Amino acid sequence: MGVFDKQTIIGFTKDIDNEIIEENYSRLLQILSSVMSDLSKKNAIIGSDTEVVPINEFANGAITPVSNLDVFLVIKSPQIELNTIKITKNKFKSFWERLKFAWKKSRIRKKRKKRNKKLNDQTTITAQLKGKYDLNVLCLDLVNNISNYITPLTIVSVTNSIVSITGDDFTFPVNIYPAIKKGNKYSVYNKILNKFYEYDFNQRFDNLREKAEGKEDKVLSLIKIYNMLYYNLYSKPLYQPFVESLIYNLPENTFDGEDIYEIFIRSINFYNNARWQDCASILDKSITMFKDERLNMSLYETLDFIKNVKNNI
Repeated sequence: MGVFDKQTIIGFTKDIDNEIIEENYSRLLQILSSVMSDLSKKNAIIGSDTEVVPINEFANGAITPVSNLDVFLVIKSPQIELNTIKITKNKFKSFWERLKFAWKKSRIRKKRKKRNKKLNDQTTITAQLKGKYDLNVLCLDLVNNISNYITPLTIVSVTNSIVSITGDDFTFPVNIYPAIKKGNKYSVYNKILNKFYEYDFNQRFDNLREKAEGKEDKVLSLIKIYNMLYYNLYSKPLYQPFVESLIYNLPENTFDGEDIYEIFIRSINFYNNARWQDCASILDKSITMFKDERLNMSLYETLDFIKNVKNNI
């Protein structure tokens, strides 16, 4: 018998108390509303009419005991996006200028005066950049101001432009992603890759509703099962647009019958032999899953996940 027997798999579908869910979400909204109101009074580039958009389990409803409360904190300020791009480009330019200077220093002593002028110019650029308000500065401001609204046993931090809250104030770990509103889309900065990604959640949820029509409970339960399996195997949460993409690409006969365990087994068997090049992204069904960088999962990681599940049931 594998680690994940039938009883365990069915247990993964258990619902979380709605009162706990509502308390956590309401608490986060109160804190962010107060924080953004404070920041908008100090900085004209930030508006007080902030929008908070759930993006993972709190968006699709597949909330489990290991879920994170992940949200987009939507800022209606394209200028912040422009500042972030400009500052990053200038930092790289400054870095390469310093690198070239270091190589030349040991070889061309005659140009010392000219090189000193370049360094002075770089220092001026750096000083000017400090006056620009970008997403990195916003994240630091969020950390400093959120700390005013949480208890001493709750920790707030920032990593890669993601603000995280853990501790007594929330049942679920909280992750806040600053996002820029652009029409019906959200532009989110990935600090590691140094680029912005755009998300159209209308398309995402239209695709999910299309798949779930007439079988909503089965789809929701299957998402929960995959979430719990991934967490138990890798000790980290599964990104929801990825698991939604898995569900979206399943054949309709996968959902035949009412036994959720049998439905799950059929889904794993399908992906154990899947043609991955035919699997579309839930975020944009015109592109395949592994050409969509926003899903945060490589083909290798996906195959490893399916293999691990298969070996433990």
